[in-house]
Amino acid sequence: MKLKLTLILIFCVTISFAQKGVIDEANKLIELKKYESAYKLLDDADPNNEKPEIAIAKTELLINYYVTTEKHQIFALKDLNPNEELSAIRGGEGNFSRFKFSPNTVLPDLIEKYPDNYELQKELGNFYHEIHLKYDDNWLLPDSVLVNKFQSYYLNAYKHDVFDAWSAYGIGYAYLINLDYQSSIPYFKKSIELNNKDPYSNYNLAYAYLYTDQTEKGIESAKKALDLYDDPGNMANVARMIAVMYLELEDSVNALEYYKRSDLIQPDNYSTVEALLELEMDLNMESYKERTKQLFLLAPEAPTVYQDLMRFYWTVNKPDELIEFLSEQTSNYSADYKVSGNLKFYTALIQHDKKDFKNAKLNFQLAKEAYEKVFDADHQVFKVIESYNNKLANFGS
Repeated sequence: MKLKLTLILIFCVTISFAQKGVIDEANKLIELKKYESAYKLLDDADPNNEKPEIAIAKTELLINYYVTTEKHQIFALKDLNPNEELSAIRGGEGNFSRFKFSPNTVLPDLIEKYPDNYELQKELGNFYHEIHLKYDDNWLLPDSVLVNKFQSYYLNAYKHDVFDAWSAYGIGYAYLINLDYQSSIPYFKKSIELNNKDPYSNYNLAYAYLYTDQTEKGIESAKKALDLYDDPGNMANVARMIAVMYLELEDSVNALEYYKRSDLIQPDNYSTVEALLELEMDLNMESYKERTKQLFLLAPEAPTVYQDLMRFYWTVNKPDELIEFLSEQTSNYSADYKVSGNLKFYTALIQHDKKDFKNAKLNFQLAKEAYEKVFDADHQVFKVIESYNNKLANFGS
């Protein structure tokens, strides 16, 4: 009996070494950007997907190095030339080899056979996490189900000490999506412990701190994220977040500094300029006048701009100043009937609210004449103007 057991152990070790050898060879091919050859090597070693380590290797290869994919069920792969980059051809057309492989079927089957192999569970978590990030509720399962799945598999592995920075982040991220901010915090902290150069964990930790009334900690984490991000969009977003957190602490000076920093990083972002204008008006800073023009010029054709300006100027009780500003813009848009219509329409709205009904009626008429040149007769704005004109019927020109 002892001899048979020894033979079985030797056999298992031999299989394990064989699998490792194949995976090592595949990794060498991957380093050479020979992705198709690497997959064929793995598939030849395990065509029926019965070996956990090779199934994991296949999944990672396909997820990371596909050229095109159909719902992450069929993958096109290519052996690249030394000077060829995957990013340059991904998603493009070409004559590529295609391989059918469904991680959402293969990995659960193996988990059923090897319930104590938590690397399989972590890898399945990686797969569902990737699907969630790529398909935006347009996959085979609803996005909420995907989030619960990758969190569940990650957690099962985590509880058995099988995790890395990405899977720990994924657990925290899932808690965050489900609005369980407090539960997300230890997993983001663990992810940062394993990889302190990751801006996303620091950013989301800051977000969790903000929503658990730990604002000072949130500012600290957000500043780390700001230092780590290298793209303007994320950097500007984090700077705005820091400004919001300073406002939570009623620190207008630092809030203003970070809103301005956000505007420098990514000039003319509407959310940033809007926030700057509101804060500068609240602080009665002279700069709000130039900021008003900056916001207006971002989208003078958009009703939202005028609605925001009206809200800000009414809040500080300066509607006449806004009327004057809108009037100053008129000559610049005499040939742009949509914008000139907006200028007259929103001037009329302010005048109506000021009970300056005579001038309101006049500007509603001028707005109507401009809008008729660009909008169909059944456009909603004409019904709005008509409703105001009915109220103003007793007021002369």
